[in-house]
Amino acid sequence: MQISYNQIEDFLNCKGIAFSIKGNLQSNYKICSLFYPESNGFYFVIGNNLNSKIKKSLILSSTNFEISKDNAMLVINENPQVVYYMITDYYFGEKSTGEVCKTAVIHKNAIIGKNVQIDSYAVLGNCVIGNNTIIKSHSVITDNSCIGQNVIIEPHCTVGATGTAWAMGGDGVKIKQPQLGGVIVKDNCFLGANSTIVRGSLNEKTTIGENTIIAPGARIGHGTQIGKSVHFANNVVTGGNSKINDFCFVGSSVTFRPKVEVHPFTVVGAGAVVVKNTSKENSLLIGVPAKETTSKNNLTGVPSYKRK
Repeated sequence: MQISYNQIEDFLNCKGIAFSIKGNLQSNYKICSLFYPESNGFYFVIGNNLNSKIKKSLILSSTNFEISKDNAMLVINENPQVVYYMITDYYFGEKSTGEVCKTAVIHKNAIIGKNVQIDSYAVLGNCVIGNNTIIKSHSVITDNSCIGQNVIIEPHCTVGATGTAWAMGGDGVKIKQPQLGGVIVKDNCFLGANSTIVRGSLNEKTTIGENTIIAPGARIGHGTQIGKSVHFANNVVTGGNSKINDFCFVGSSVTFRPKVEVHPFTVVGAGAVVVKNTSKENSLLIGVPAKETTSKNNLTGVPSYKRK
């Protein structure tokens, strides 16, 4: 993907982000990652270390450090990672096309908002879909599901899958409880590919709070309550009726025992198995079974949330 310097400058000016320029500017740059450096790229840098392979590139930074003569730098007083993501999302972020594929199957009573994109072979039951939402191919949204606005549901997701709950009868036969609840996915959420959200049992609503990101492969148990601005990395599993409060950050392949609750701002390390409630906010859970410690500030790979 290419971006022009003029586009970057226009965005910064539009958002009122003050900046200064040093070095030799090029007209156009390639959107690049620091983990895959190329010449003539557009990068953000936190700190003052720049890969020597980066040449003829534009660096977005809050630190005014020395660069080679063929590079250029935009120095800002804000978090360069956040501003870089804002720029790239503005110009390249996925937006709904508003198109509904002919092979999609949609219930006659489904309520579909404005500018909703529904891709090939998606199946929608008697549900509600908010404005500007994207539902990708082969995803299933079952009855009694409510999807908010500006949600992205990646391919092969199921929202409202049937869970299992049963009691053992006297003759050793399992007596199943019907799964009668629903699912609420609030605004601005992302559901990664191959994720399954089990609907609530009885009158429960499995709920995912606004601005939450769930990476591919999640399995969300019935009645789970996920707060706002939560992050789930790949392959997270929650047992039924678990509660993950606002602003939690959960690493890859974490498992939550049914009915467990973690406080807001909890960080759960990759691979942990959470079997009991946390005792306070801002905890760090690590290990199998997970042990609770106090979370340090600026953990690697974990965003810093601003508290109101």
